[in-house]
Amino acid sequence: MNATRKAIVNAALLLAGLSACQQSVSADALPLKRGYYVASDTPCDQASNATTMLLRRDGLGGARDFCEFKRIEQTGANSYRVIEACADFQDQAPPENDVVTYTLRGDTAFTSTSERGWTRSARHCDQSAMPPDWRENDISDVMK
Repeated sequence: MNATRKAIVNAALLLAGLSACQQSVSADALPLKRGYYVASDTPCDQASNATTMLLRRDGLGGARDFCEFKRIEQTGANSYRVIEACADFQDQAPPENDVVTYTLRGDTAFTSTSERGWTRSARHCDQSAMPPDWRENDISDVMK
């Protein structure tokens, strides 16, 4: 996709998300426990860079990317529409906007579905249950 088309698609996604969000209630953060989230089909102690994300107050990141939450709107009892700006750590391109719906299962699990067509499910894993590399990381700043 060329740069002009990509910019048009990003702008359309952002506008569609903002229009849809106007019928919902604004939220400061997703009501999820912060810390490590691992793909639902992967045991916590077998997590890898490919299956692990770190949830912060302002976004969700993996080993190769970070999606900053630009706007969060509660759309139902346990559903949220989030406008994200996602940047790839290995690419110098500007962040791409995406509109993602998060369906929460309590405060420790979610399924997210992008308007671009992808879906993922993950649940919180205590740091002590993670493989050694993750257990040794200092994520105290994320937990605040």
